[in-house]
Amino acid sequence: MRRIVFTACFLLLFLASCAVEGPRALAPSPSLGPTAGGAALPQPIAQPITRTSPAAQVVWFWTFAQPDNKRSLVGVDPIGATVAQLSDDVVAPAIGFWRSSDGASIYLATSERITAYSALTGKQERSYTKTAGGIVASAFSPDGRWLALLTPGPDPRVDVLDLRTGNWQTRPAAHDPNAQLPGMGGQIASVVWGTLVFADATQLYLLMDWGGPARVTWFSLTNDTLTQFATAVDGQDGRKFTSCAGPAVAMKVIGEGGHLVVFCHVDGAVWFFDLKTLTSLAVIHSDQKNPFWLSPIFTPDGQLLYLHQLPAFGDKMQVVDLKTRRLIGPVTTPTKLGDPGPFSWLIPIANAGGVASTQPISPDGLRLYTDTSDGIVVLRIPDLKPLTKLAPGTSVNEIWISGDGRTVFATSGDRKSLVIARDDGSGVKVVPLPAESGGFIASEHG
Repeated sequence: MRRIVFTACFLLLFLASCAVEGPRALAPSPSLGPTAGGAALPQPIAQPITRTSPAAQVVWFWTFAQPDNKRSLVGVDPIGATVAQLSDDVVAPAIGFWRSSDGASIYLATSERITAYSALTGKQERSYTKTAGGIVASAFSPDGRWLALLTPGPDPRVDVLDLRTGNWQTRPAAHDPNAQLPGMGGQIASVVWGTLVFADATQLYLLMDWGGPARVTWFSLTNDTLTQFATAVDGQDGRKFTSCAGPAVAMKVIGEGGHLVVFCHVDGAVWFFDLKTLTSLAVIHSDQKNPFWLSPIFTPDGQLLYLHQLPAFGDKMQVVDLKTRRLIGPVTTPTKLGDPGPFSWLIPIANAGGVASTQPISPDGLRLYTDTSDGIVVLRIPDLKPLTKLAPGTSVNEIWISGDGRTVFATSGDRKSLVIARDDGSGVKVVPLPAESGGFIASEHG
């Protein structure tokens, strides 16, 4: 679960934002005593395993080779065989790459085209003409039909591609041209902060200008037509939204599409929005002593948000009950088998930091995986009781779980090898990589 290293410009932006904004006050964390918070954490709701295709079991990651920093995208199957590699001449022109919602395809975007490759073989499947402009954010619809992009500029827009037909639809992205961009050293008209999330196959939400004034916009694809339903901005119509002083947030829609949860990587705040009224419900301040020390991990059932602290700065965990909006922790992340989970009393009967490239949780939502210098520890949700340890004796970094949950992949501590283990601990392999790993290409990231 360790973070990807920032690019130089992103790191400078992040450091500058810290200098401009300064540290934010954090609400005290609840104590971990038997009376803290009252009610028990909810038991997980087991999710169906839907990513069962052979392609969804292949791990994909990007590498970079010194001294020229040539990049490649590499696919490795559960037995450790390299099934595909996209070389630097393919990757270098890319302005974005993603994995599809079903895990079966890898998408690369250039300034002119978006190309889909099989995650099983690396062969080109389809190519689409791209709308003009760069890419700030992207999101796939859960059913895999739509790819939504946020395009920057003085007049930013939301572009939605129908992956079945290749047709594009475009709508303006409501935006304050004087929005705050902490750390940028002034306003730059072509730069925007925004991110997208689908609530379901047709409802799309855009969070924009979270440096202030934050704005939430609701789009719909009902009847296959992209329509803006509503937009709401801080300071208008009595609304009061908080702000985030850096260019990275993570979002998830919960509560059967009714609520939006946003995590700010800079101050560790967790925001809650009502999506029907586009109003702020609450803000929780987690314990994050420095920006980008926490990785957000949403459980697939939408009930919990785990916040995992970078192990280099003290391997700790906090949890937010998203229904009751309670924060519990921080506690030390358990790694010793046989110990009770740190939240067991609630269960009835990097570097400078960065953004994790995956959310290492089993697809059924019952187990969370954490990296250590002595293997991968499997933790039970919700109490985080250690269940087993995979690849003991091996230092690991980031972790990716196959679509069916049966294979666990991790980069080694030095990022020069790939560690592979079955979910029962068998079949452990350490596969040397052709170049240093930069991070996984996952459908969900921190």
